[in-house]
Amino acid sequence: MEWLDPQNRTIESLQTHTGISKPAMYTEKHQEDHSLSLFFNSLQEEQAGKYTCKGIYADSQFLNKSVTIDTIIGITWDNAPPNQYPILGEDFSIMCKVRARPSPSVDWLYNGELIKTNDHYIINAYSLTISKVQESDDGIYTCRASVQTTGELQERLIRVEVHTRPSIEEISSPIDLVEGENANIECKAIGKPSPTFSWIKTLTKQNLSITDRFGVDPITGVLTIINVNREDSGEYQCRAGNAAGIATANIQVNVIVKPKIMEFLNKTVVQHNDTDIVCKAFGRPPPVVVFRKLTADRQYQMGSQPQDNRLIMTNKVNEASWETIGILSIHNAIIKDDGLYECVAKNMGGVAYKNGHLTVEYPPTFRNMANITIYSWEQRPVNLTCTAESIPNATIYWEKHNEKIEGDDAIRVIGSGPTSTLEVYPKDYRYYTIYKCIATNLHGSRKHLIELKEAKRPSELLNAKIIEQTATSMKFDLVPPMSPDLPIETISVEYRIYPLQNWNQAQNRTWSVGSLYVVDKLKPLTNYEFRFAARNDVGLSNWGTYLQQTTPSKTVPNEPKILTASDAKYEQSTFNNQYELSWLTPPDNGEPIDMYRIKYCQTRQVSGEWEVLNDTCLEDKSQQGRTRHYLKGLSSDTFYRVELQAHNIMGYSKAGVATFRTNRGKSATFANMNSRCSFDPT
Repeated sequence: MEWLDPQNRTIESLQTHTGISKPAMYTEKHQEDHSLSLFFNSLQEEQAGKYTCKGIYADSQFLNKSVTIDTIIGITWDNAPPNQYPILGEDFSIMCKVRARPSPSVDWLYNGELIKTNDHYIINAYSLTISKVQESDDGIYTCRASVQTTGELQERLIRVEVHTRPSIEEISSPIDLVEGENANIECKAIGKPSPTFSWIKTLTKQNLSITDRFGVDPITGVLTIINVNREDSGEYQCRAGNAAGIATANIQVNVIVKPKIMEFLNKTVVQHNDTDIVCKAFGRPPPVVVFRKLTADRQYQMGSQPQDNRLIMTNKVNEASWETIGILSIHNAIIKDDGLYECVAKNMGGVAYKNGHLTVEYPPTFRNMANITIYSWEQRPVNLTCTAESIPNATIYWEKHNEKIEGDDAIRVIGSGPTSTLEVYPKDYRYYTIYKCIATNLHGSRKHLIELKEAKRPSELLNAKIIEQTATSMKFDLVPPMSPDLPIETISVEYRIYPLQNWNQAQNRTWSVGSLYVVDKLKPLTNYEFRFAARNDVGLSNWGTYLQQTTPSKTVPNEPKILTASDAKYEQSTFNNQYELSWLTPPDNGEPIDMYRIKYCQTRQVSGEWEVLNDTCLEDKSQQGRTRHYLKGLSSDTFYRVELQAHNIMGYSKAGVATFRTNRGKSATFANMNSRCSFDPT
């Protein structure tokens, strides 16, 4: 017996099979009943068909019997990826190729709703086509297969994510970078999924992600350039790509070269001539070049200067060589033009500075030397100094009586310019004369006169008179002598009791000129004689301008002078409940002051006059030696009149009077005031 396949080929017996694994189908003979079985190792769809068992009996009788095998195949997903990605705006087919036997029927669902063919969806044999994909087409689609004869049903969930092609945001171009600095260039794009970035240099097609000075962040799209150089100028291309496609944008990069001053030379010009100060600078773009004198606050402006039309500033620009020549033209140069100038070159990349000097040469001048007279006396040596300003420095020599000073042992010349000093020992009247300082340089000669005069002691005072007296003091009005050679420094007085004392027993006092001329600690009812003298650097004048005066008898003190902050009708107190009263100690008129009496009353102005409210008056007393007293417990925003009297054994003085007003607002606390002012050193 043997088995034949549908093509009438004999099927191999397992006993005759030589392979290691079993064949797809084979026969096997059973010894018990001598039957021959056909085995399928793993039945496949293509093995379906009619199989025939054939036998020969007694070598002459042929026997056969056939059996038909029909295969049933379960639902199989041949091409149905679980994640599929259409592109926004394009047609897309969601693949779902399914196989089964008997053949399956397929339908589609979206969000649980059955899909039917329409303008947007087309159901094909192995796919669902979406026309012009929209973002709303994102979601989960169900591919459902069923076999009616077997009742089998299976579903395949497919996640559809709509991708969008990258789109690069507009980039402002060109972009200016500064040579020598680090720079970042941004490239932003949108797309789904988020695009990744790369950069190339358009001309060289160089991938900038793999170069030393360049760095590309593939996520953010930032191109980083380390230490920008001039060769980095040119066009760059940003590329943004995702699964949906690639977008590109070209960007022009300009490299700004910082300004550099190539030449700024010192210059010399002769006074009243014209000259140009020139500064050459390089940069990209060519810089603007301006000047500033270092002694000035502002730079010069282009063109003629409003405050000085002698100065004109211009620029000559060469775009090809990236060079600018700045020129400051000076017409009719004068001495004040001399000095340091700053050249300033500026473009978008930065600023460069360089200093240069303009020297204005001019003949000697004594413009800073005053016309003074030098004094000497008693053959005292003096120095006559002469300083000439000029460029170049001047040479100086001296003349006396129109003859060059040489070989005189009483005169020594120290220095020959630009400063020279004449050391003079005036041993007789001939040396008191006019000396001529003569300064010379290649541009001219100038002279300066210095007079040496003999100084003398002052003459007597022009006038002296007594303007105020007390029992113990005299106050004088003194008029110093007129037009002395040297200024009066002090005035002295000698005084004696006349006629009991001679001048050898006299007392004296010295005042500086312009001070109060007062002699105190005199005796009451005593006749004094006074004489006066003035002093300058030479010495004291003769004593003169004699005065005799008898001091009055002892009496009450003079009226105290109350100190106020101003000459207004009243003083404003800084406190709302107190007032600080201060005064000057008056002359005591022969007997010491032992106390002060203070009376203060509220007052008011009626028709321009002050009216005292008598029922408000209070009195205080202050001890001897004090010149300050606080009036406390006052009403706020109130006018007060205060009277101050000094007392000695002879009685009370006339009252010094003042008016004040307390503060309206809140003042410092009484406790704080006391802690600050509780000790009075007077």
